[in-house]
Amino acid sequence: MKKMTKKRIELEDKVEQLAEKYMDVTEDDLDELVNKALPYYIKKKLGTKEVRAILKEKGADDESSKYLDEFIQNNINSHWNI
Repeated sequence: MKKMTKKRIELEDKVEQLAEKYMDVTEDDLDELVNKALPYYIKKKLGTKEVRAILKEKGADDESSKYLDEFIQNNINSHWNI
């Protein structure tokens, strides 16, 4: 099982409404939503090379690196624009 750090976040009202609707449709909980959305957002902002370098620097395990590679490959041709 992966080690997960607890963080406290506060959502703006509109973000909370969107998150609630998304979670209703997908049946994800907030943890799942955040763990899916943050890597996507961070990769878009930092870029693939920086993300890989950060994970390598921090001693990310092979499973994390594999997950990031799969995530990037699955989203290269994505038509979403966030």
